[in-house]
Amino acid sequence: MSMSKLSAGLIALAVIAVLLVVLAIVVIPQLGSPRSRSFATRHGLDPTPEDLASVERYLRLTRRRRLWGLFFGFAIPLFWLLPEQRFAVLSVPLLAGWLLGAASAELAAGTAPRTGTAVALPAWQRRTPGVLAAVAVASTALALWSGLGDGGEIIAWGVGALVTCLFVTATVQHVTRRGSIAGTTGAVDRATRTHAVAAVTAVGLVLVGLCLLHQADQVRSELDGQTAHWAGVADIGLTLGVLLLAVALWWASAPGRRPRLVAFLTVVLVTTSAAAVGFGAWQDRPPYVPEAVHPVATIRLTDMEHFDADAAALGVSGVTPLLNRTVLGRLDLAVPQPAGRGRYYLVLIDKRYDRAAPQLFGKDGGTWGGAGMRNAWKRYPWLSALTPTSDGDGWAGYPGMAVSVSPDTTSAGFVGRFRKEDVPQPADLLVALLFLGPQDQLYWAVQVPVAVV
Repeated sequence: MSMSKLSAGLIALAVIAVLLVVLAIVVIPQLGSPRSRSFATRHGLDPTPEDLASVERYLRLTRRRRLWGLFFGFAIPLFWLLPEQRFAVLSVPLLAGWLLGAASAELAAGTAPRTGTAVALPAWQRRTPGVLAAVAVASTALALWSGLGDGGEIIAWGVGALVTCLFVTATVQHVTRRGSIAGTTGAVDRATRTHAVAAVTAVGLVLVGLCLLHQADQVRSELDGQTAHWAGVADIGLTLGVLLLAVALWWASAPGRRPRLVAFLTVVLVTTSAAAVGFGAWQDRPPYVPEAVHPVATIRLTDMEHFDADAAALGVSGVTPLLNRTVLGRLDLAVPQPAGRGRYYLVLIDKRYDRAAPQLFGKDGGTWGGAGMRNAWKRYPWLSALTPTSDGDGWAGYPGMAVSVSPDTTSAGFVGRFRKEDVPQPADLLVALLFLGPQDQLYWAVQVPVAVV
């Protein structure tokens, strides 16, 4: 299918979806029996016919405004998605649109007088946005402290969560201070306020949770091994848990109910998520420390003419020279007992330019290294030469090559070469040994002592 046909198809699909949403907004508020009776039952009211009529008008107003908010939350992102040949329903804009629609409905329901006493709410309802804001600050600080992910993205999602908390707080304050719904008694008017506060707070909780989950995704994307796996499990659990927490918050807002379920779910979510990530990190612990390996490297600079003699002198076999000015070396290791699963990766770095050798081969050739090497420079700043390179289109590649060595190997030869104009002296070279696990998770990295002969 051509790009033009694909683009036309996406635009047609988007137009149909928009028309269906608009039709739903126009028709849905007019369908069905009045909801005022179920509203009265939930809040334990005995309303008069006038009360029921006023409540029904209020509920229709809120439903219509919220649906329009959902519509704009669905339609506006299409201006960015369709030119990129994409079509999607994005949850964050949808929820943000719903909150804006809900706030506009409360503004339309009544203005707040300059003087007057706010309607009292349960303490836990007043404090919920503040608790969410504190969680957002703590989550942002932890994500930045980890050093993983895009710091700008992490801060942006944290700011989004805080803005949501402020917006929910402002909306709740308006609801508690606005004028009474015309034609309602005090108990019915209080019920409409409680209804609005519960809905806005519950949806705000979901939106804050999604922002913080996007933060967590930034960190999780740069994890490896079992830690990454269990962080993904925790992410799924938190997504479902946030939805359950919002439902529990809505349920607890009814008269006579206490937020015990909200507190219980919060404790369960925090403890199980921390336990899952901790379990993954425990499984990714290294089977032994670098001192158990005692790595030592012996190197010398050689050329085509002297390569065979130098290789024999070093006890290296199975490697071939790389033109002139080849770095020839031998890595000696101890085999720990028991030997852990995984692979060693040897890297050669020119300290003058902080540059990894673009050509590095062992007996079995060379490699670009395992996925765990991708973030090694973040964990070990002296490995900054291994920072992945980018071509501007999001593709990242390794800046040098590595030699793969089995953990049961006691000696491995290697040859490396830098660019002709950047021939280093032995004192300029750094030999690094990285130990990666069976899932390419980085156990540790160490600078290998070098003997020059």
